[in-house]
Amino acid sequence: NGKTINYSLGYYGNISRPKHNIADKEPPFSESSAIMSFLASREKLQEATQKKQKEVKAALNRLEGALSDGGEVLTEERLAILALPPESLLQQLKAGHVTPTTVLKAFQAKAIVVTYRINCITEFIPQAETWASALEGKGPNSGSLPLYGLPVSIKDNFQVQGLDTTQGLAKCLYQSATCHSTLVQTLLSQGAIPFCKTNVPQTLFSYRCSNPVWGETLNPFSPQRTSGGSSGGEGALIGGGGSCLGLGSDTGGSIRIPAHFCGVVGIKPTSARLSSKGLRKGVRGCVGIESAPGFLGSDVSIVVTGLRAMLDGGPMMELDPGLPPLTWRNQIYEDIRPLTIGWYEDDNLFPVTPGCRRAVHEARQALKATGHHLVQFTPPAVDHAWKLITSCFSADQGRNVMSMWENEETDSAVEDNLRLLAAPRFVKAVKKHMIHRKSPLLAELLSSGTARSHQLWRALGDRQDYINDFLNAWKSQHLDVVLCPAFPMPAPPPSYPTKIMAASITTCLYNLLDFPAGVVPVTRENDDDQTKLQHYPTNDLMFQLVKEATLGATGLPIGVQIVGLPWQEEMVCRVMMELQESLKASKAVKVVN
Repeated sequence: NGKTINYSLGYYGNISRPKHNIADKEPPFSESSAIMSFLASREKLQEATQKKQKEVKAALNRLEGALSDGGEVLTEERLAILALPPESLLQQLKAGHVTPTTVLKAFQAKAIVVTYRINCITEFIPQAETWASALEGKGPNSGSLPLYGLPVSIKDNFQVQGLDTTQGLAKCLYQSATCHSTLVQTLLSQGAIPFCKTNVPQTLFSYRCSNPVWGETLNPFSPQRTSGGSSGGEGALIGGGGSCLGLGSDTGGSIRIPAHFCGVVGIKPTSARLSSKGLRKGVRGCVGIESAPGFLGSDVSIVVTGLRAMLDGGPMMELDPGLPPLTWRNQIYEDIRPLTIGWYEDDNLFPVTPGCRRAVHEARQALKATGHHLVQFTPPAVDHAWKLITSCFSADQGRNVMSMWENEETDSAVEDNLRLLAAPRFVKAVKKHMIHRKSPLLAELLSSGTARSHQLWRALGDRQDYINDFLNAWKSQHLDVVLCPAFPMPAPPPSYPTKIMAASITTCLYNLLDFPAGVVPVTRENDDDQTKLQHYPTNDLMFQLVKEATLGATGLPIGVQIVGLPWQEEMVCRVMMELQESLKASKAVKVVN
């Protein structure tokens, strides 16, 4: 499970030793100790990685052997369970027609098949069978739990007791969590069975899902494409049918990008709506770009069920008293009044490909068919928002991420970003000047405008002004939600995300604003989209790369975003559900005709 790792000395391998007298037994202390310490550290990390990979492979083989018992892992009974829509499966579980253990084994079997193909699982959770058996032993009343017996996959950066929380870093191996994260505890209390942990990019700092510990996760629709990140393992596993509900986190689109790339549903709530206790974030202490835990799922209904289960009746708010006491408001979700929905296909900063533009058009038509009023909306000054985003992300000059990378084998998915972060300020300034003509968007990533605390404070004040301007524009049109692209392109090949970081403005805008946002799959890239791609603009190097990366993307999923005001997750979920049902009805009519 994972790719072959080739460790090199990197910078230290090129050090020329000073000349000493032949009688000297050792080189000067400072150089020798630094290099030997570095090598020892590297060796230990390499040994830990290889040891863990062998252990995980052996555990996977044991699980596969137990599930197959000399036959196929995907039996007819298990395939029948996997074919059920998630809500129907929950009904079957609660009615006692299938047992939690039977359903768990079906998803374990499918997840093994999926991960052999696209490498999306880091580890299976060994306690899962114990939890399933315990549910069965509790008697008929346990069937009233909202997630009774439902297997749920967990992103690597959530603590699960007894397992590592690695972020794809070798230094985090063999440091198992002593307790569950609050959301994992709440899932268990609501009857769910966490059954596996899923892959992430190294340090979570990419929307390509790859790291030297667990390898690269590929797209379930095309192994030549990325699954996205940082919840890439979740998106790939659910898109491949190996899970129907997964726990993820989102700092700049980390739930929504994999959902869009892998053809699944995802939701990023307002940052404090769900607990982040026991969630390891990519950049600890970062302010201005709000990270939020959320869900990915195979359809909107199961994502809504998961979100509602966290907010109603579970121990989440008791375990994390800092959360607002805001339970699920069903009256908002089930409201039937027509809404005013703003929409845009282009944010006037980063153009979207023809297929992604068409997806917004099809979603507009579907929502209009349900009786909603659609009005065009222009998000204000997105170029200014991008400057604020880069200012907040670069405020520590990359020191947090650099410390995580220390002595680690650097994954190619994040290597270019590492070089940018590691460069001295004057080097960044020179590079920014040189790059600006080819790519103003990339040049902005090299900004060092928040190196001092007073500069960060000013940026945070500007952020609040921008939020107020955005809210004023929203309220001036009396909008309930906004419909917009989920991302500027379908899933690219793995080599592109590190070169096109600015594409994440489409999702990261709503982390800057801290607005809830969800993704619903709408369509697939078609031949007509590919033909129209020739007219895609190329006046920025990143746009040229998007055009190049989208060639050959026929058949890949394309979604849209539904965005709401802060704390209005129920409204976002309502529109997501109505969009999904309207699209289904439209497709059914086309089939009949």
